[in-house]
Amino acid sequence: MATQLSTRIKKARTRAGITQGELARMLGITYPTLNRYERGHRTPDAALLNRMAKILECDPGWLLSGKGEDDERAPSAARPLTRTPVLRKVPDRFPERVSEEITEYISLPDVPRGAFSLIVRGESMSPAIRDSDYVIFVPRRDIADGDLIVVNDEWGESIVRRYRKRGSKAFLVSENPEYPAIKLSRRCRIMGKVIAVWRKVKI
Repeated sequence: MATQLSTRIKKARTRAGITQGELARMLGITYPTLNRYERGHRTPDAALLNRMAKILECDPGWLLSGKGEDDERAPSAARPLTRTPVLRKVPDRFPERVSEEITEYISLPDVPRGAFSLIVRGESMSPAIRDSDYVIFVPRRDIADGDLIVVNDEWGESIVRRYRKRGSKAFLVSENPEYPAIKLSRRCRIMGKVIAVWRKVKI
């Protein structure tokens, strides 16, 4: 059973376009542990299998026993889609521990593996980025003047701002002129660089 289970875990992970390292981080386990599961050297418990099934969007019954729906359907889009986790907020131990902050997944084209998403709240970056838009970002610390970044502010909230250098000082600047610039202090943490914005449009 372990060998068959390991094959199904690997099959579901590969089909979802997620690496072993990414899945391990999402599950809150180590890479070697997941590797042993996929090689059939260890068997995950039922609770962990259910979490795997939720992340990999597969039938937990099929993952556990091989019975049930094995969804082989591929995306119809011509370009490959990347399944990107959406975070409630960016945790302090990002990107090592993110599983507890994942609220959903979105599949988008032209997004690199290892990217994350955050839903923008408020109009501080309007009109370029609106309330409820998804920003796609990657973990980066080498930020340049003018980059859009995700920052955990001094209150621990994850916000999106434009990074600006003014002499020796750095500021977090809103696109909306009604919001004042914020001086980047030691209590703020740069969590990543925004690479794309995705917007749901009602028709």
